[in-house]
Amino acid sequence: MTKIVSHRGANTFAPENTFAAADLALEQGADYIELDVRESADGILYVFHDETLDRTTNGTGPIGHALSSEIDALDAGSWFGEAFKGAIVPRLDAYLEHLRGRAGVYIELKYCDPAKVAALVRNLGMVRDTFYFSFSEEMRRDLQLIAPEFRKMMTLNIAKSPSLVGAVHHASIIEITVDQMRRPGIIAASRKAGLEIMVYYGGDDSDVHSEIAAAGVDYVNLDRPDLFEAARGQRQGAAA
Repeated sequence: MTKIVSHRGANTFAPENTFAAADLALEQGADYIELDVRESADGILYVFHDETLDRTTNGTGPIGHALSSEIDALDAGSWFGEAFKGAIVPRLDAYLEHLRGRAGVYIELKYCDPAKVAALVRNLGMVRDTFYFSFSEEMRRDLQLIAPEFRKMMTLNIAKSPSLVGAVHHASIIEITVDQMRRPGIIAASRKAGLEIMVYYGGDDSDVHSEIAAAGVDYVNLDRPDLFEAARGQRQGAAA
């Protein structure tokens, strides 16, 4: 059965990368929560997507220029809706503790010290429950040196070929788009390379969710866990 990876939590219904978004995603059927990691000026790891604070908080400027005391005082919910006023920017340690035993976690390193992330995950006993990716070659290189045993994901767009995901990028999971999933041979080639397969889909078309559910991939990384849970349930019902 395809596992649901909820991109920044249930970000359609709650402010992304907050406790509320994570909890709602789990209620909607998510198996994994995707999150992004950045670091404050004084070296604290936060669950935060953008380089700057402006879009999703009442702060301004780069998160890496702000002290943790400043970040901890920000409102990360009002931008999304009055009901979420006062939501905090989660520290990574608190967020992972909140999810431990409840969900798997897909950790995207935006820009931070990979050694701190690895130490935290090991201390929490969550190595088996997590997998990792970064668009930054520096982050990927350093994480591989520090934590070769961690499960890693690589996109087909970066790897260029399923055959290179493991050999060049030390990853065991490949992420493909819906169009790539539809291309004859990509899924078979990924399986031949010994990879788990994750499809990324950012839309809300129920037919596409059903198509992904029927493809037999391992994970789907999406913004609407509720829609995929419905598609997954229909497919299980039909097979019963």
